[in-house]
Amino acid sequence: MLNLTLHKIETDDWTAFVQESRARLGGADNPALMPAHYLYVILPKIGGCGLTVASDGQTCGYGYIFPRQMEGDVPAYTLRYHPVPGAPAVNPSELTRQTAALIASQCRVVFYDPLTPKTYTPGHRMLGGVDFGRATAAEAKAARTIQQTVWNNPPEVLYPVDIYSNEFALATALVARVDGQTAGFLLGMTKFGGYELPLLWQKRLNHRVRLESQVMAVSPAFRGKHIAFSFKKIQAEDALAKGIGIINWTADPLQFANAALNFTRLGAVAYEMHPALYAFHNELNQVAASRFSLTWLVGSVRVQEILSGRRSTAIVDLAHRSEIVRVNDGPIATRFDAHTPTIAFEIPADWSQLQQRDLAQAQRWRESTDELFAHFLGKEEDRYLITGAGVDGERRFLIGERVTDELLTQLLGNDKGGLSL
Repeated sequence: MLNLTLHKIETDDWTAFVQESRARLGGADNPALMPAHYLYVILPKIGGCGLTVASDGQTCGYGYIFPRQMEGDVPAYTLRYHPVPGAPAVNPSELTRQTAALIASQCRVVFYDPLTPKTYTPGHRMLGGVDFGRATAAEAKAARTIQQTVWNNPPEVLYPVDIYSNEFALATALVARVDGQTAGFLLGMTKFGGYELPLLWQKRLNHRVRLESQVMAVSPAFRGKHIAFSFKKIQAEDALAKGIGIINWTADPLQFANAALNFTRLGAVAYEMHPALYAFHNELNQVAASRFSLTWLVGSVRVQEILSGRRSTAIVDLAHRSEIVRVNDGPIATRFDAHTPTIAFEIPADWSQLQQRDLAQAQRWRESTDELFAHFLGKEEDRYLITGAGVDGERRFLIGERVTDELLTQLLGNDKGGLSL
């Protein structure tokens, strides 16, 4: 008889479960394991949980439980199961039956063994001379290599190849191809729940199911082809086709190129700040990996018009906008008394290079901006949302707008697929 222990971040020591399970399953030496930072931070964030499976007092294996999709009003989950080496095998049907009973009164659990043979059904859609779609098995392996190249990541940070498979059924599992070569990838997961929206949006949006856009990378050799924008546009269309109107993801607030894409070209906003969200360090994260959580209302008329080009958006030229109060001048001179409708946060002109060139200065930037974002950002009235990016000569900025019902209504716009009044 199986003895199951369900682990949730809000009810027990999630960190201890992740540490124990990864240690017993081989850790960085097991390429079938999800990345360590993903298990610690992202899996519980998307509504997932963990499972210890025992029989006759012996631990048989560990499971990581992922939101899969809604089947009508019934949530479905994927149980990614890893047996402990040498432990007795378990019956998948019995395991999923007992797991479902632990999770909710009504739900379905799909058993998934990452080591069994998988199927891959590549898709093809041409945008700007680039072929986008779901990956073949070979392209999934190439995407893992791109992730390692872009961030110079150790093995425990890389995503397993099998998650691109039909059986794992990720909400987003895209690759880009240029002249037959894999040029980039985008991964995203179904998300049950999430951090609270502004009250006005909560009343109008279907926010029970969202999409968490997890990681995207474009190989340096293929940049300049607008691949990142096309990835996000396709992701938005796919989400709306599934009735999902909200996409979340995290981004480093000090990377200006990402800000220009996220806030200006996509129309996302940010009001949640997470200092030192991830524990890892790599080429692009030499100091604490603080992150914004972004909210992208892909069903809103505003976002649809931005994506289609019917609404023009631009980086703000702050040299001619004296009414926009700057709350810092570099990493030292900060002010916390601003209360104007629009404010600007200065960020480094090139954050990646700064971390390589002057680590102490980078640390000062991170600490001062973390403090400013914590003070000003929020979903409540009179706090601020990040809605844009700005420049003044060689200097770079994020644009914050004060929260009012008028602003929230403007950002939401009229409803379209995926939203409900």
